Amino acid sequence: MIERQKKFSIGEKTFTAQFPNVGQLIDLESLKQALTNNRYGVMAASGVASMYYALDMVDAIAFLQVCVPSVAKYYDIKNYTALAPEDIKDLVEAYQKELKPWFDKVMAELKGIKLNDGGDKTEEEGADSGEEG
Repeated sequence: MIERQKKFSIGEKTFTAQFPNVGQLIDLESLKQALTNNRYGVMAASGVASMYYALDMVDAIAFLQVCVPSVAKYYDIKNYTALAPEDIKDLVEAYQKELKPWFDKVMAELKGIKLNDGGDKTEEEGADSGEEG
């Protein structure tokens, strides 16, 4: 069963993230490209630790901005990219530890992919492939 929402905490405050709809999924990916000047893929393939950290921030910003606008409202954030790196640390940690694993799991479920969580087969792998007749 797909978990459509996820409660998570940043400091002492608890928020609820809703799994994005189709338009929001598109917005997430578009925002990631916009935040990286269309270099998201290049940065991901770079092998450079500082670029990976920048992408961690990009992923967190995109998700929070699109799916949990209440975070920016609560912390009075007008522009995530204007924050000092130390000010975004807790947001990135909450995204990576609580939201990203949930998001990845739901996306895998939607695509019919099982994550490496115990070796369960997907329906396709377990389907009878014999011919009728």
